[in-house]
Amino acid sequence: MDISLLRSAKIGVDPSYKTFVTHSFCFYVTNKPISLVWNLSQNVDRSTGSSKAGICPCLTPSMIPYITNRGGPMVGLEALAMQGLPIDKLLLTRESQDELADLAGNAMSSTVVGACILAALVVGKKLLKSGVDTETYEMKKDVGHGEDDHTMDVDLNPPATIGLEERIKGHEDLMEKPLDLAAVQTDSIARILEDAGKSVRLCQCEGRKDITMRDLLRCRDCGSSSCKKCAGRPEHNFEPLDVKQVPRLSPSTFVRGLKSILPMCISLTGVTKELLDSLRKTSGVTIPEKRWNSWCSSVLRATASELRFVEPKRQEIWSALYQSPHANFELHLDPKQTEWRLYAKPSDDEPANAEIRRLLQMPIARFRCKKDLLLGCWQFALPAACEVTITIEGNGELVPSWQARLGLQGKDFKESVIHSQLHITIPESEMPHFDRDISGTYVLLDKCGTANSALHKKLQGDNDASLPPLFMMLDPTRCGNPTDDAFVFSTSIRRYEYGEFRPIICKLDPSWRQSDVEGERRVKCHVPLHWTTSESVKVKVS
Repeated sequence: MDISLLRSAKIGVDPSYKTFVTHSFCFYVTNKPISLVWNLSQNVDRSTGSSKAGICPCLTPSMIPYITNRGGPMVGLEALAMQGLPIDKLLLTRESQDELADLAGNAMSSTVVGACILAALVVGKKLLKSGVDTETYEMKKDVGHGEDDHTMDVDLNPPATIGLEERIKGHEDLMEKPLDLAAVQTDSIARILEDAGKSVRLCQCEGRKDITMRDLLRCRDCGSSSCKKCAGRPEHNFEPLDVKQVPRLSPSTFVRGLKSILPMCISLTGVTKELLDSLRKTSGVTIPEKRWNSWCSSVLRATASELRFVEPKRQEIWSALYQSPHANFELHLDPKQTEWRLYAKPSDDEPANAEIRRLLQMPIARFRCKKDLLLGCWQFALPAACEVTITIEGNGELVPSWQARLGLQGKDFKESVIHSQLHITIPESEMPHFDRDISGTYVLLDKCGTANSALHKKLQGDNDASLPPLFMMLDPTRCGNPTDDAFVFSTSIRRYEYGEFRPIICKLDPSWRQSDVEGERRVKCHVPLHWTTSESVKVKVS
């Protein structure tokens, strides 16, 4: 039984490590590598979770759903998402988590409602009369023309003899001008990033468009921000954020300015099979032929279609999304590294567990901006995975481990300690395999959340000052085996929604965990991609 199933739950464990106890009830944990939702408001013998892996049971307003792979109760927003509601598009800033849970418990899943509507239309199709009916319901029933009806000030039934042109008013005040989707305004990238920083979301409660009037806080260690009401879990190392010195900008104002700068349609030119083969040959990497052919087909399909603007997304940083039937193109307005990321969509006929689906979770190419959003160089991510042996040495003082801070009473956890700093070294000959140098000293940020409170931040040197901060963290899968969860190196520590995937530089062997072991430890490091530059690919405004 892997204790990481519990994530950050406040629970205890008996010496047998099989029965987990929390407050006044107990439940048994199996070794199944799946994600379950337990109803803690029911007797454990009656409700032990969902009947199938990854299936959520019926949600009710009074139940207490517990998510096993995260180790915590389901909050209101998650309950709404379980009902199929688009929580990223809803304005939910005044409701408490309990109120949202009640709302989700009294709701009907949108997928069920849609199926019922379709079934009703199929069954009732034979009752619908064919033909064109020009009379409205009001005309047939003579609604609004009774002698006792004194509430209708507008004639809902104009004479049939009045033409369409006569019913439209004010058209002479309209102005005509040509619509050019390729026309964009020129503006410096520094000005765009400045406005993006003023309007970025600083707390979860702000949603897509709001700006909170509460006092704001920012963590000195990881850079996360929150309002005073929402702060507290995780604890972080907050300090007040002075919004008077840097006044905030309305998100809607920034969106209008961003849309005037971005083109509505984008095409990529110069991507051919010959180019991809030459990049593979030049880089000298070894890729299995079957994997290479599948990846090339996906890349050529993604770059052949026109990409059209969909929406801007306001999160910890601003991003803009373009889509086509075969690709997603995302602009990430990171103040230290602004770049476009191109993702290819797998073919619909690919099996669910096909290797190409796993490969396409990562970007196939990126375009790092220089001085302008459409000026820069293209880099392709060749699917050439490799393993490198690195050295990890524990430094700094010993601090209580995550299990010890939770109060686990097992002899392996009660007094366990780990190093507060880690020093990572990469052999000089293996450096070309990495997209970014991960060697250096990492400090444990156990108050800044993430799985198992295992977040580490690299101390920035002179070479890293102009790049986004680099973090090492445990990145668990949603429904996989906990023994397969590995520490990854990434510039992003936010929680990702379903269908999103964290961009990683590399990940350690899943067997490695924090400890109090002295001296150097040699650990295998998996690098999933090999980045190579191409000068022949261009961005074309359609």
